[in-house]
Amino acid sequence: MITNLLNRLFLLLTSRPVLIGFALAMALGAIPIINAQWHFLQGFWNTPVTDEVLEEMESIIDGVGGILVAGGVFLEERETLRKMAHRVGEKVAAEEVSHTQEYLNEIAHQNGMGLLLVGLFMEIGTLLVKMPSKLLDTNQNEKYIFAVCLLLTGVSLFILADFLKDYIKTYFQAEFKQH
Repeated sequence: MITNLLNRLFLLLTSRPVLIGFALAMALGAIPIINAQWHFLQGFWNTPVTDEVLEEMESIIDGVGGILVAGGVFLEERETLRKMAHRVGEKVAAEEVSHTQEYLNEIAHQNGMGLLLVGLFMEIGTLLVKMPSKLLDTNQNEKYIFAVCLLLTGVSLFILADFLKDYIKTYFQAEFKQH
């Protein structure tokens, strides 16, 4: 009973409407973060910044990077989660994977990998800023790293938009309607 419930939960979480909602939530959540990054960089570009403000921006970017990594892994592993949900004991249920599901898996994998990489690069950026000065002295050059992170946050929006475009079109194109 619990296994059946978990299988249904996996199928629900990897369904097209839930993943569209997930991507929309991530994209909408990125907009105020981009705004905060932009305002931070505007104030930081010509004036030195306090350690407190610097730590706050590091925390924001590190959090966004972590969310992108987690979301990317989740999207990337859509096919695996669906296969797990179709397992019955040690035998895989004889469900034929439709053309639509194959397409959705491929799109989720590609865009998930993109989000994963963007998130990793953002986390690397914050680690460079946090690195002790003896190893890497950024000496007020953090703004360049944070500017790259702002650009990467924007790239994540484009990846999410591409994901949404491809997932939503499967509702309207004839080749996907039959499946």
